[in-house]
Amino acid sequence: MGSSSRRSTRLFARRRQGGIAALVVTVLLFFAMVLGIGFVNRSLVFEQRASANQYRSTQAFEAAQGGLEWALAQLATDRPVGEDCLATAEPSGVPFRERYLVRGSLTGRDVPTTYAVAGMTRPLQPTCVQAAGLWNCNCPASGPAMLAVPAQAPAPAFSVTFEDGGRPGLVRAVVTGCSTLGGACFPAVADVDATSRVQALFGWLPALRTAPAAPLTVRGAIDANEAPFGAHNRHAASSGLALHAGGPVAASRARLDVPAGGSSAGAVAALDDALASLDEPRFFARYFGLDQERWARQPSVQRLVCREGCADSLQAAADATRGPTLIHVDGDLQLDGPLTLGSPQRPLLVVATGNVRLSGAVALTGVIYGSQAILWSGPGLGARVQGALIGAGGYSGDGTPELVYDADVLNRLKAETGTFVRVNGSWRDF
Repeated sequence: MGSSSRRSTRLFARRRQGGIAALVVTVLLFFAMVLGIGFVNRSLVFEQRASANQYRSTQAFEAAQGGLEWALAQLATDRPVGEDCLATAEPSGVPFRERYLVRGSLTGRDVPTTYAVAGMTRPLQPTCVQAAGLWNCNCPASGPAMLAVPAQAPAPAFSVTFEDGGRPGLVRAVVTGCSTLGGACFPAVADVDATSRVQALFGWLPALRTAPAAPLTVRGAIDANEAPFGAHNRHAASSGLALHAGGPVAASRARLDVPAGGSSAGAVAALDDALASLDEPRFFARYFGLDQERWARQPSVQRLVCREGCADSLQAAADATRGPTLIHVDGDLQLDGPLTLGSPQRPLLVVATGNVRLSGAVALTGVIYGSQAILWSGPGLGARVQGALIGAGGYSGDGTPELVYDADVLNRLKAETGTFVRVNGSWRDF
């Protein structure tokens, strides 16, 4: 009996020790599991915060990128915009380019428009914010941008600042993107989660790259032997040409004017191989710098298809702009007088893919380009082109217009019509 009791006691002790060991192991395993869960949770929290930061940073970067493209698109159009940056017909509306860039009359460089605050000069900054999936923008004419802070998130925003590009024809666009409307995008609200800054150079691509040398320039022949029309080039800084043709010139009754002190013998340049050797695309690119289809796709160019006469369509297109007007006509251009289009302050540049047919008293200030022949028929009092006529074919007819080379009109078209394009290799995110 005593021996059996001792064995039971030893067995109980061993079982008790085994239970304590199991409990210790269980506690250690539980503790290790708690540590593991805590570590995993910490990693999840860290990853969540990193993902949120990355999300906000990406929002800011994409907003800045979008702002850069938006600024380029706004500069490319000549349509007047209001304070909301949308097209407007109100008298107070001006093109985006004129609102935010001033071209120096002496330097030819584009400098940003500024305003004064607290004794300091700051550039105007158009600003946009996204709310409910739509972009709301403010294009201030003076002072800082004014926008309502969206109540719902996310609400990425961007602001645009223009800087002098360092030489004529270049402007630098600096865009700051923000994850919310605030900070550098909108100083009225101090806090912002993330910001991003991108910049690029925009180069001016004029709609008229090179002005012609004469008031009438054609790749083919000039056949107007019986027409007492006038061709006048009194501009001393030009070549003094009145008629310039790649083929022969038959204009025995033409009245030619040259700069003071010049010789009328040098007013006609016929059989010019430099013109005659060009095909139509290269002839077009000689003056416009682009092929015709790319030129027509510029945002500032209005495209027309004229079934019959183009007078009403051209007049409506000119009335829709506040400055020089660019028009591309698909097919023939037919204009019948009496008709007056354009002015020295608002000249027209019209490109037609077919023939240009003018009849009677048509008076136009600007440039007309025809991809085929130019024909002017019928005498008309007041028939006139003040600027230049350019034809990839020839010129003929019995019309009696006065063709006047106007350097100021041509220079206005070169300086004020065209578009900005991004300069390759100029993009920076610092």
